[in-house]
Amino acid sequence: MAIVSLLEALVKGILEAEEKFFQDPKDFYGLETSVKHAAETFSADFLSEVLSSMNQQIYENMWRKERYNAQRTDHRTIISSVGDVTFDCTYYRRRDDKSYHYLLEEMINLDKHERLTEAAEVALLTEALKTSYEEATKVLPSRQKVTKSTVYDKIHGIAEEIPLEISAEKKVCEYLHIEADEDHVAEQHGRWNSSKDNASFITKLIYLYEQKRDVSEVKGRKELVGTFYFSGVYGGSDGVERFWNQVRKYIEATYDTESIRQIYISGDGAGWIKSGVKYLEKALFCADKFHLMKYINAAAGQMLDEKELVKEELWHRLYSKKRDAKKRFDEYTRDMLVSANNGKVIEDLRNYVLGNWSAVRRTLRDKNVNGCSAESHVSHMLSDRLSSRPMGWSQTGADRMSKLRCYEKNYGREKIIDLVKYSREKRKLLRTGTEDIPVKELTLRQVTAEHYNQAKSYIERIQATIPGITAKKSAAIRTQLRLM
Repeated sequence: MAIVSLLEALVKGILEAEEKFFQDPKDFYGLETSVKHAAETFSADFLSEVLSSMNQQIYENMWRKERYNAQRTDHRTIISSVGDVTFDCTYYRRRDDKSYHYLLEEMINLDKHERLTEAAEVALLTEALKTSYEEATKVLPSRQKVTKSTVYDKIHGIAEEIPLEISAEKKVCEYLHIEADEDHVAEQHGRWNSSKDNASFITKLIYLYEQKRDVSEVKGRKELVGTFYFSGVYGGSDGVERFWNQVRKYIEATYDTESIRQIYISGDGAGWIKSGVKYLEKALFCADKFHLMKYINAAAGQMLDEKELVKEELWHRLYSKKRDAKKRFDEYTRDMLVSANNGKVIEDLRNYVLGNWSAVRRTLRDKNVNGCSAESHVSHMLSDRLSSRPMGWSQTGADRMSKLRCYEKNYGREKIIDLVKYSREKRKLLRTGTEDIPVKELTLRQVTAEHYNQAKSYIERIQATIPGITAKKSAAIRTQLRLM
């Protein structure tokens, strides 16, 4: 392996950058970027050498010669997080079934159509989380053209359903709180679509937590404990059912369900939110007090000078413990319609309260229900990327982006590599036509552990001194070929 020459080139680049800096000490930016470029060039060239060396080992291996005939050697270039990696990749024909293979690509689990390494894909997704597709294309130091379509394909390539990372020990909790809302996203019809319909679609958000506690550093602020986020488009009744079943699976996998006394679902009264009580045991719907306040303030505003008195009376009737409280609220708001300039806001209040009477009363009277912050969570988790600026999304793109943002929030940015690995496995199954074959459901942790164990077995065998090809490396290649 030409490791010595690579190191010489790295040192030469760094020393030249240092000499230039001493001539102009004010240009520290130039020093930093030059050193960074030299390090990236060395890293990319080193990766190229490693892969080409491994390809040569496969070619010379006796086990390979007995089973595969070499056809030709191609030069393959892939984009990595440190630059372009170019390496030799030999094409083989299997003797028994006459099938064709790039053994090196199969050994390192690289699809023949893939242009990016896993680390490069993570870098693209991480950038796309917060910026446009166009900006995300600039994050990779590649001489090849990385287009918006590349980022688009990677976002759309995220697995539709992401398995949960299951805790080793289940939590014990008496009360769980679920809050839900939705974001309205402008639909992108495509460049050549002449439709004048500028309809939007909704992206749903659900987050679960155990309790709210005070933040000691900030007076009056509370934080959620044990938060977990779910999001996606999930259109239609079947989509809503799949969405809530995701929440149910998480609860069953994370908590001792026998210890749960009640699950409170808070939201604005949308049908898909209220339907959560059908899919979750021990669940009760609670009307969102934020929306209730908006309806009351808007309706009371129609009473002009009597606005404050009307607001007080409306709240009094909602909190009333009298058995006919609902009837009294109905009569009072009906009388308001007579003198209102805009009767629609009164009707909105009536429809919301009378249509969710039990849920409204539960919100106001149950001490375990302590407010709903779904609006602000939607703004932070979804609107910030999907709808706060003028942009259009396909439903698939919005679905995957919302899932990606929740995944980062749930597991951390460093775990996106696990999602990339899982999504690539799913895409491979789709291409090979085996996606309908029943398989054992695995968690992300199990998938990652499997990859790690395979890699660890290889790494332990490939440990060697450099330069040169050692017996340990040859043994490692033989081991990997036999596993294929």
